[in-house]
Amino acid sequence: MLMAAAAPVHAEYYLGVIQGEAKKIPIAVLAVVDEAGAPALRDEVLGVLQADLRRSQIFDVLDPKKLDIIYLGPQEPSVELVKRGGTFGLTGVVWASLQRNGTSLRLKGKVYDAASGTILASVQFNGGADSVRRLAHSLADEIVARYTGEKGIARSRIAYVADKTGNKELYVMDYDGKNALKVTADRSICLSPAWSADGKILAYVSYRDKNPDLFGLDLGTGKRWKISGAEGLNISPAWSPDGKRLAVALSKDGGAEIYTMTREGRDLERLTFGISDNVAPSWAPNNREIVFNSGRAGSPQLYIMGVDGTNVRRVTFEGNYNASPNWSPRGDRIVFVSQVGGLFKIATINPDGSEPRLLSSGPGNDENPSWSPSGRQIVFSSTRGGRSNIYIMNADGTDLERITPNDANYSSPAWSP
Repeated sequence: MLMAAAAPVHAEYYLGVIQGEAKKIPIAVLAVVDEAGAPALRDEVLGVLQADLRRSQIFDVLDPKKLDIIYLGPQEPSVELVKRGGTFGLTGVVWASLQRNGTSLRLKGKVYDAASGTILASVQFNGGADSVRRLAHSLADEIVARYTGEKGIARSRIAYVADKTGNKELYVMDYDGKNALKVTADRSICLSPAWSADGKILAYVSYRDKNPDLFGLDLGTGKRWKISGAEGLNISPAWSPDGKRLAVALSKDGGAEIYTMTREGRDLERLTFGISDNVAPSWAPNNREIVFNSGRAGSPQLYIMGVDGTNVRRVTFEGNYNASPNWSPRGDRIVFVSQVGGLFKIATINPDGSEPRLLSSGPGNDENPSWSPSGRQIVFSSTRGGRSNIYIMNADGTDLERITPNDANYSSPAWSP
């Protein structure tokens, strides 16, 4: 059931959140004990762990002190103390210890069932002081996996474009905006990063050779190669879920049309034929369909076709500009950009064209949406604060959070697998 907007914002959209969502699991991080003699790193682990669990949307992260659960430490909590958390409504209790492991650090973590006091999981992760955030992310992802059977998102990354150097170069950062790393030095314009299914390769557009060409970049080895350098546009890359092919838009035969090809640019197959541009493909997670943007009806709208170009159907009918689609990894929704009141805003829709929902509002333009690997969050760029920055929000539009530092222009975010 949908909550209607209090004001008549735009009648063609549902504006609000979905009611009846699964209730979050009440959990508390009882303590992160400092056995490494590094209180600042211990505090960082605690903050990162709590933020990761909150952002997962699986847990309601509660403060044990406000529940009158007094932990004296540094030893592991007693069964009685854990069960006391259960009497206050907790489902799980997390305890962790940061230790020295030679010249490295070890983060040990345990998850307890608050009803019985039994240990549900006992794990440990090792790394240097410079990877302490990664250790906390790993523990958070393990906790998510234990409760849901799904892979957590805390170790995922976001590729994006920034003009910090005066040119638009490609960067990669942790999903929470930390540990940014520049991965190109084209001294030109880079656009549209797209992750391969295994998270090892980025396809992207670069003007380094004075033409919008498509490149591949192996993040592990640093190897780069030109995937497509045909005359005209080589843009909007999107990897197939099985990692075998790329869908791209090329204008080598006139208008922009959608093709698929291998990661080396071979075995070219044209999917669209029309008098209007067809761009911005995104694969369905079942590997059988592609959503894309086309002006064939007189204005940019979303369409879905089979991976062989057949069975084309229109998805969006409301609004004069709907573009930049990205298919959820869960397969149930498509996020896109819609022009509303002269500004670009983020919206979602079912693949059958039902239940369009407007997620963003306010000043500035919101663009370039991309799903988290869990399908529970969306990353996008926005000029709502003046400069273009990158934000994440829940899939219902709540919990908006800026993750870039507002010291340059940040755009074209793409969330890794």
